[in-house]
Amino acid sequence: MARSAASAGRAPVRPEIAMSWHRARLSGVGPESGARVTVVDVDRSSRLAIAAAPVLDDLVARLDDQSLCLMLADRDCRVIFQSGDRRLRAVLESGGVVVGSGLGEDAVGTNALGTAYELGHGVSINGAEHYLHAFKSFSCYGCPVRHPLTRRVEGILDITSTSRTANPLFGPLVVRAAQDIELRLLDGAREVERRLFLAFQHATRQRSSPIAVLGEDTVLTNRSCLERLGSADPSVLNSLALEARSLGDLTSEVDLGAMGTVAARAERIDGTSDGVLVHLGPRRPSVASTAPAATPALPTGRDLLVAGEPGTGRSTEAARLAGGGSTAHLDAAEALSGSNRAWAATLLGITRGDTDTVIVDDVDVLDAALCTVLGRAMGTAEGPRFVLTSGPTSELPSHIGRLVARCSDRVELSPLRDRRHDLNALFKEMARRAGNGRELILTPGALQALGAQPWPGNLVELANLVRELAELPTRRIEVGDLPERYRSTARRSGRGARERAERVAILHALKAHGGNKLRAARELGISRTTLYRRMKALDVPDDV
Repeated sequence: MARSAASAGRAPVRPEIAMSWHRARLSGVGPESGARVTVVDVDRSSRLAIAAAPVLDDLVARLDDQSLCLMLADRDCRVIFQSGDRRLRAVLESGGVVVGSGLGEDAVGTNALGTAYELGHGVSINGAEHYLHAFKSFSCYGCPVRHPLTRRVEGILDITSTSRTANPLFGPLVVRAAQDIELRLLDGAREVERRLFLAFQHATRQRSSPIAVLGEDTVLTNRSCLERLGSADPSVLNSLALEARSLGDLTSEVDLGAMGTVAARAERIDGTSDGVLVHLGPRRPSVASTAPAATPALPTGRDLLVAGEPGTGRSTEAARLAGGGSTAHLDAAEALSGSNRAWAATLLGITRGDTDTVIVDDVDVLDAALCTVLGRAMGTAEGPRFVLTSGPTSELPSHIGRLVARCSDRVELSPLRDRRHDLNALFKEMARRAGNGRELILTPGALQALGAQPWPGNLVELANLVRELAELPTRRIEVGDLPERYRSTARRSGRGARERAERVAILHALKAHGGNKLRAARELGISRTTLYRRMKALDVPDDV
């Protein structure tokens, strides 16, 4: 791009601008299109907003007689403050630039807020360097605001004018103001940490029950809390803390995986924007954890279906449940690239041998004719045991449904988005394997961001992410270390904290009662009609 501009007689495009335009194109932003901004309510009591307030007030007073606009965005490039010349603000607002609008490069292309965030340092954007034609009448300078302790980007400060080029004095002015905000963030962090410690000290002095205090980058627990959590990491409480920050004080159940669940009461800590005090109650064992260790999870000798979304580990679980003895594998997808006759011949050859168990992967891609062949093979009394894998049972077509109905036992694997409490443990195990034993540690903020993702690729997607992070020089993974697509805690999830918590509660109730809707509705304190309506709204499978 720089070479073509020079050959055309124009000033060469700066490399950082060329790369920014490239990122915008990859995000599907068109120069002729308008800004693809979404506007949401912003938290005016966030620690960034509180720390920046006096600095911004001072800047606004000093720039009062100038045709300028001052803006501050949060770590998601969402504007949380805007002030300045009335006419300039009106022009910006007509283009969608208002408090609450997201100005990341993936939404509006090159601009001083989004591009400074991507670069990680201050940058000036002259009028013609903006990607959208609608923004080319503005020039601006943006500078990241970093937390002095974590060095994570907390926000971006921007000053905008209507000149063709950014005033060279913008840079020093904005950088100094950003540094002042950073100092106030440090003072605020010290005060927040003091309040968190006092809340923890007060709670543990009054009682010996399990107590935890969670801040964005702080976790305090007493011995009773660690004993109650058992082998689970204290990070399992992060999702509860996230919900408390969004919804206020609440009581909930925390899933500890194989160890069952624990009752928990979460309370906001006064004087902090993200501090939460958690009281843990009794632990209730899960159904699985009460079974004797020597008892197999499922009876042997009976045909079995392992269902779940792609990437949930269907093949691995099928191999585990196949048990001992000789095992043969057959991939139903091979029928798509070959002939039905050849695939059927392979199946019949296996069943006539001495194989104890036949694992058939991805049976949901078989056509009706091959389903009939496989069904007949499964119906042979003296034949081998069959273990089938497929997609979620609620999504199977009718001819596949008739086939899997032959299976006496079924295992439905949960998608990763419904296993948020297991996420940290899964991450650690995958990191141990990917990093040759080197441990990777997710900060609470990073775990919160990952817990909000939809994970369409499930465990396979998580494993790919872990391998990517294992290449980093750091062991401590911050939000800023995650690939950009995983950083947001809300942009990708499609659901707020309240809806995510409601969905998890419905899933737990349905599983606890074996899918019985009436009993689950009674436990949740709602009618069965309401339960069906909420299941549909929250995409809860009907056959949980």
